[in-house]
Amino acid sequence: MTVAVPTKNLADWHSPSTRPEVIHELIHGVDRYNPTNLPFMEEYLLSEIKEGQYDLFANLAILKLYQFNPQHSNPDIIIHILIKNLSATVHGPDYNLSLGLLREPSAILHDIESDDESLITIVPFLTNLHELIRTCQFTNFWKELNGDSEAANIIKSRFLPSHAHPIDDLRFQFSLSIASCFSSITLTQLGRWLDLSSSSEISSWCEKVGWTVQGDKAVVPKNGDNDVKAGVVKENVQLNQLTKLVAAAAY
Repeated sequence: MTVAVPTKNLADWHSPSTRPEVIHELIHGVDRYNPTNLPFMEEYLLSEIKEGQYDLFANLAILKLYQFNPQHSNPDIIIHILIKNLSATVHGPDYNLSLGLLREPSAILHDIESDDESLITIVPFLTNLHELIRTCQFTNFWKELNGDSEAANIIKSRFLPSHAHPIDDLRFQFSLSIASCFSSITLTQLGRWLDLSSSSEISSWCEKVGWTVQGDKAVVPKNGDNDVKAGVVKENVQLNQLTKLVAAAAY
């Protein structure tokens, strides 16, 4: 069971424990900008996808190499990285950091002389999904992803099947955002936000993330963000300090 409560530790975001030492050396060493390392970095990304892991800085290193060596750009790798960004965080900068390293999709395809225009179709769609996630419009997010648009169909048929558990990753990130705002939430609303239709699915998910179901509500454990308490601040002002304040106000 993984408890869905907001994390305060960013160490794993910067240097995940699953990162091999050889990849760590490539990212932080002088070989970071060596294009001959691209196959190793891309292979590492594919292992992230297959095993359900995430290494933002390794993925950014790939995009940086594409930026300096546009002829080596791989549109499928780019899309996979953006999908990993979406399912890794709700409010984090991951997606925008990746997008900032990319040029226009049409320019990328021109450099590699590709006729597959999927990148042109998918990047704006993913960017819209990112905005929906960032603004916590989770219901609209699922509506777009489950829709019949060309980009949605390509992502669902061609890219998501390669990822270990992309939908659960998205639901978990959404749950983290919900946990930072709510101490309890109705099962009906939770189902809409997590794209879960039946009561059994919702209850099963709550159990999976360490929440409890009480009647028609899911109860979220207190985590410091959803149980804010009013504090009393006492000030100890000395008489000589008050005298200086009154004297200053006279001018």
